[in-house]
Amino acid sequence: MKRALTQEIIKLIKQRVILKHTLSLFMLIGSLATVTKYGKFGYLTPEKMILSLFNSGWLVVFFMVYLASQTFLMEFRYGTIKNLLNDCSRKKLFAAKIFTLLGYSLYLKGLSVILTIGSTLILFPDLVLGGIFQQNLLADEWFNICGSFIGVWLFASLSLMISLLIKNESLASMLGITIYFVSSMVAGVQFILINHYSWLKWNPFNMLNLANQLSNGGLNHLTQLSIKQLALGNMSYILIFIILSGIIFNKRSI
Repeated sequence: MKRALTQEIIKLIKQRVILKHTLSLFMLIGSLATVTKYGKFGYLTPEKMILSLFNSGWLVVFFMVYLASQTFLMEFRYGTIKNLLNDCSRKKLFAAKIFTLLGYSLYLKGLSVILTIGSTLILFPDLVLGGIFQQNLLADEWFNICGSFIGVWLFASLSLMISLLIKNESLASMLGITIYFVSSMVAGVQFILINHYSWLKWNPFNMLNLANQLSNGGLNHLTQLSIKQLALGNMSYILIFIILSGIIFNKRSI
């Protein structure tokens, strides 16, 4: 297991994915922080942008969806899956890839937090002195980060399962990303349907409202679920998608 995990990390580094994603997050957060500072846009308030990590969440989702959809398909594409399975069992290889994805998602989210703090200290020192990082605001920020992180894994686990089902790299990535953007567009229709059919509140698209409801408690009238129920629903779907991915991988011919 340790050897398989080490191999996965080395492969990730050799692909230069970490450097590309790090630079992309740096550019996005730096650009939005600068626009927030010097732009005259009323809706881009520093407080709101800082608490949302300068809207970097969608980029983290994009990176994780892509990586999750590629992690197994690339092994099958280049035929390296056979060599990997000569050194360890399917279960150990699957677990190693899951832990690698988990570690990388923590890195991306942690990097977003660090870049946000750095941008705030440089461009908005008055807010720091004014108490933007007070204990109550830090608590809100922590909840928002946890909620968005769970959302990232809902998409990542779904993309992983899709990639093992359809066996096509480009299509798997495209489906995962499409589902992410479609989910935000169908929100209004979804709430109307939930209002008429209460059982629809347990659908996975509704689970994506966890981060939004953490920042806006009044949203529970639309989702018809408490924060605890949304969190449990998200974790349940993530676990289901990962278990199904493991079953599909174990049954897939090499």
